Amino acid sequence: MSWTSRWIAAAPLALMLVGSGLQAQEAEFGVQGGLQIPMGDLGTTLDHSMGYVFGAHLGLYYGDGHEFRPRVDYQSYNGHYDSTGQKTDVSAWSLGADYVYYTEQRRKGLYLTMGLQYNSWDVDPGGSKSGVALAAGAGYRLDRYWSFEGRFTTGQFRSDNGQANALQAVALFHF
Repeated sequence: MSWTSRWIAAAPLALMLVGSGLQAQEAEFGVQGGLQIPMGDLGTTLDHSMGYVFGAHLGLYYGDGHEFRPRVDYQSYNGHYDSTGQKTDVSAWSLGADYVYYTEQRRKGLYLTMGLQYNSWDVDPGGSKSGVALAAGAGYRLDRYWSFEGRFTTGQFRSDNGQANALQAVALFHF
């Protein structure tokens, strides 16, 4: 997929992100980082070696427990050597947006999250694939600054095959 078609595919998401901030009651920036366990085809490619994820987000809180959270993430898995001695490295940049619902109707305590993200994968060797992925999970916001979240993500990471499923354990710091 060319860069032009990637930008065209990501443009509606970018416009939605900009427009959604106009009516939010509160906005806060933050960073996140954590570990991820590959599953399915991605796990087989990497011999189920753990990877990491880090990025930044903007939480747009609308009140009554509703939040819209655009985010950008970088995911990476340390290379795995197969039986022929060939090393496989896998990484991805993601642009996404999550709907977050706080069960206590305020920015504290248990929350549920669901979202979409656009991944640009780089698989070396083996090519790359870009496309839409799904994310869903739950978390707990301790206080004004810290949240901890578990997430499941799924999408494609190769053009011929390759389901990129992963479980992520992420810590979020809010400014």
